[in-house]
Amino acid sequence: MILENVTYVPTLAIRASEMNGLEFLPGATKDRMTPCFLLAPWANSKTLDRAITRIERAFPNRHYFLDIDRNYQTTNDQSVAQQEYMSLLDDGDAFRNWIAFVTKYEWVWPCVQIEGQSEREIRRQIEAIQSLRRPYCMRVSLNVLPININEIVQAFAADGSADFAIILEGGWTDDPLTFFPRFTGFIRETLAPINAAVPVVCSCTSIPKIFTEFNSDNPILVEFSNRQLLEQISRNTNRETVIYGDWGSTRPREPGGFANRPLDRIDYPMDRGWYIARNKDKGWDFCKAAKAIVNSEGWDGELGIWGEELIQQTTINEELGIDTPQKNVAARVNIHLHKQAFFGEGRIDPIAFEEDWED
Repeated sequence: MILENVTYVPTLAIRASEMNGLEFLPGATKDRMTPCFLLAPWANSKTLDRAITRIERAFPNRHYFLDIDRNYQTTNDQSVAQQEYMSLLDDGDAFRNWIAFVTKYEWVWPCVQIEGQSEREIRRQIEAIQSLRRPYCMRVSLNVLPININEIVQAFAADGSADFAIILEGGWTDDPLTFFPRFTGFIRETLAPINAAVPVVCSCTSIPKIFTEFNSDNPILVEFSNRQLLEQISRNTNRETVIYGDWGSTRPREPGGFANRPLDRIDYPMDRGWYIARNKDKGWDFCKAAKAIVNSEGWDGELGIWGEELIQQTTINEELGIDTPQKNVAARVNIHLHKQAFFGEGRIDPIAFEEDWED
């Protein structure tokens, strides 16, 4: 069955911090997850194929879900990669361009493009993917529920099969528990016609959007309730498999960006939260913030993974560790993904993550 023995389905945008954080995870950690990547052009690449190359460098020889990142904003109509991205949004002939694109990559489990599609058009997509002998995915945003949701559900329920997964996406929220009635109502009622054996992933993120309030001599713990949300959903639905999802400690793309470079800080993930080390009043640099994390009660120091080692190196010399906001996020993503993949497993001997060196 699809997603059998998978405990974690993170949603990841194709950005440098996410890709670096994922790439430097141990293979044993990657084996416990099946990410859903949101396709957009990679950096300044000349073709959209480079985005797939970057995904598969970070997550080699493993299946993954792929959807189109509809929050990506094109900036250059002369860019071939951006032109190719726009062509995938063309819904003509039941998203023919999308099907042709995903067909090229054997590790891709495609998300069916459902926006504005009739039941018949969605069935055509599903049949095209089934002809490739691959699983597929229904990914639905609960914040902006498609107006054709009944046709979507009927298309996926048509043959009664369970060769696909469902990702219910809540996006960003300041309190995941507020999603409980929305998730459970959708699963119980809207998804009722679909085979109960189809696994359902419940995903959202609550990583802070603004960090100006973090200004302290000691790291501040920001708790997240995603796990509690999943536990409540699992108890209150009749689905056979409900799987944890989040955004890997990031959030969806938003218009614009930072007007100024963010102040130096270090973020350190816990099982159900993040420690944030930042002190504007004392002008902390990355080194001082890293020392505050390493000296805090939440510090582990024995995970044996890249993100934690990067923080340790930063306490010695920023140039050896974290010296940009992007590296801080990459380290945070790395540790967060690892901890969520092994959530509830207790202490794991770091030796288990050692891998043979490949030259």
